[in-house]
Amino acid sequence: MRYCKLFISSLLLFSLFLGGTLSAQIKILTIGDSTMANYDEDKNSGEKEMRGWGQMLPLFLEGNIQSVNTAKNGRSSKSFYYEFWQNLRNSLKPGDYVFIQFGHNDEKANGLDTDPNDETGRGTAAWGQYQGYLKRYIDESRERGAIPILFTPIVRRLFDENNQITGQGLHSLTELAPDDSTMNYPMAMRSLALDLSVPLVDMTLLTQKMVLEYGAEKSKEIIYANNDNTHLKAMGGILYARLAVEDLMRQGILTDYLTLSSDINIKPSEGDFGSQFLGKSTVKMFTLQGLNLNPKSGTIKLSVESPFELLTTKKGNTQKELSISYTDGNLSNPIFVKFSPNKVQKYKGELILLVDDKVHQKIEIKGEGISIRGAKRVQTDWSVIRRDTTLIKDNIEIRAETVGLKFIEHNNEVLLTTLDNKWPVGDIDLDASRYLELAITAPKGTLYLDSLSFEMGAVGGKYMTFTALASTDRSFSESEDIAVMDDLPNEKFKTYTFNKVLKIPQGDTFYIRFYPWCKMEASDKYINLKNVRFKGLLFDYN
Repeated sequence: MRYCKLFISSLLLFSLFLGGTLSAQIKILTIGDSTMANYDEDKNSGEKEMRGWGQMLPLFLEGNIQSVNTAKNGRSSKSFYYEFWQNLRNSLKPGDYVFIQFGHNDEKANGLDTDPNDETGRGTAAWGQYQGYLKRYIDESRERGAIPILFTPIVRRLFDENNQITGQGLHSLTELAPDDSTMNYPMAMRSLALDLSVPLVDMTLLTQKMVLEYGAEKSKEIIYANNDNTHLKAMGGILYARLAVEDLMRQGILTDYLTLSSDINIKPSEGDFGSQFLGKSTVKMFTLQGLNLNPKSGTIKLSVESPFELLTTKKGNTQKELSISYTDGNLSNPIFVKFSPNKVQKYKGELILLVDDKVHQKIEIKGEGISIRGAKRVQTDWSVIRRDTTLIKDNIEIRAETVGLKFIEHNNEVLLTTLDNKWPVGDIDLDASRYLELAITAPKGTLYLDSLSFEMGAVGGKYMTFTALASTDRSFSESEDIAVMDDLPNEKFKTYTFNKVLKIPQGDTFYIRFYPWCKMEASDKYINLKNVRFKGLLFDYN
């Protein structure tokens, strides 16, 4: 009898556990490169519009499911594994899904493996380290009870003289290896999927078909970013996310949580304005998106309550309500929300979307008003002349570190270049093993950093480009865009600003990384960075 009671008790506990597991929210963890990554809607719109298809995936989800997009620019299957995977793997729970797309940056070493002991290297051979790291993601996801799914890389918009996608566009480096299978990354992933019984979505074939149907000009206009043939516009991200969802549904995967009718949605799905001083304002951009809408034309309304206000342009007139019309069944409109706190308190509100005068979606928006009373205004300027030294001024400490770069003196200026003064061929995105990092700390008191500015230019010719990111996390797993893939003027300077109020508690650190690269193989090209200025308010600094 005692054993029977123990068995029944154990069965009840198992049932409760199983019930909790079945009702828990499913997570889709997306890992990959820049074609899948998230982009700041504000800084990457207009002529610089850029989105990843993983960023657009939530448009096609419904029910109790969450998409967490952790794809990162410039990463390969190898470099992502060492930079980010351990913490992401530990966050997985049974029943989660891991969507895995790598390939673009694995080609960086001309299809060859990099040193297996070099954890910063990106290049992998298709049938070597590429398959090896994909297998690690698969095995380690399964160990956590998660379900891995492979996605071959999307095509690059590269056409040959016959109006077909080139081998490089298809991630088969036939120009380097006439044997089509030797450096064919999608083929290597397909083979691994069969060997390990892993579901695979062949994004290479799906996106190839779509790009060929659109043609060279139309695919550039609608799908691909203005500055290159790899990254995506917002509509390109939506179209490619829909292709992925269609194929998942065809395979019977997550069918209870996927929908092909991309309803009208506001992105991002929440808005945290952070801290702002009384009497000042912060403006954040959201995007209204929809694909193949029915009806094909209509008008929608948006509303907010004080101290939040709506704008149609970043510097336009504020309103409490907006009406926006759309046609042709597609919608991709920017809208702006302004936060102007008038009290020292935390604010919570809602951005409400109405369709046919009915509430269709509510987005939580929040922010905090803070007073400057009792604060000391501080300003610190950092110069590359100081190079790797530590600067302390006005109770602000700045430490500089170069990784994969060095300072040199050139024509009476201090400039940045690579360790061998040669920029590698084929870079179209950041290399995470090559950057200048500035670390800002307040040794005494709490610092509210409200202004960052710097000037940057190129020396020695065109094609110098950079990305600048900010983070309170040394690993940069979560970061803010300052500039993304921005072309630098030659022998001139361009000014960059970042005006979000950031709280840096005593002892914490705020990091900025400058990632430069050159769009062509070159030497004697340099980065010129000057007038890096930090402004803020320091509290309790005595």
